[in-house]
Amino acid sequence: MRPVASFLLWALVQSASPSYPPPYPREGTTSLIDNQRVLVWDVTWPKGAPPLMHRHPYDMTGIYYWPGARTITSLDGTKRTSTTDAGRIQWLRAGVIHAEEGASDDSLRAVMIELKGDGASGKIDKSGDVPPFAVPSTPLLDNERVTVWDYPGPRDTSPKHRHPMDTVVVFTSQKSARAIFVSAGTVHGAEAVPAGTKATVFELK
Repeated sequence: MRPVASFLLWALVQSASPSYPPPYPREGTTSLIDNQRVLVWDVTWPKGAPPLMHRHPYDMTGIYYWPGARTITSLDGTKRTSTTDAGRIQWLRAGVIHAEEGASDDSLRAVMIELKGDGASGKIDKSGDVPPFAVPSTPLLDNERVTVWDYPGPRDTSPKHRHPMDTVVVFTSQKSARAIFVSAGTVHGAEAVPAGTKATVFELK
């Protein structure tokens, strides 16, 4: 097939392909952060809310902080019901198309972090003499876009540390969640984690 004809056929297929909305915002979601690096959402899956076929435009990570079930419908119509425990870390590649519907009376809850851009930024701050942020444990997730840590909080909040990478810290407690964004190069004292609160650190590569 000639190059021009091949291009015209490709363009015709693209124009005929349906477009899908992003997963958020939708019913049951609240925006927590929106900046140049991330979109962060507090997400629930209410039972009975109509499922919407959507496409994930960004790589996405996050943490489920309240257990529950949902029914996932693939683009081909295949359905499966999945039960997710609290504490599970999410990783999803950009481009996935599906629909999700709450399947438990007590809704599944998560904080989802959409990673803007097509790949790692390579942004690492190495300035100053202050030691970099570190957690003496194995990361919960470590790939080319993000490193995720369970952060128990420091015994002493007075020593300062430096964040070498842009970082999202998610605090969850029962059925509530909040998130903060810490820019690469930030130097500060460690933040205490209140009793009954879980802190999860997402370092953005």
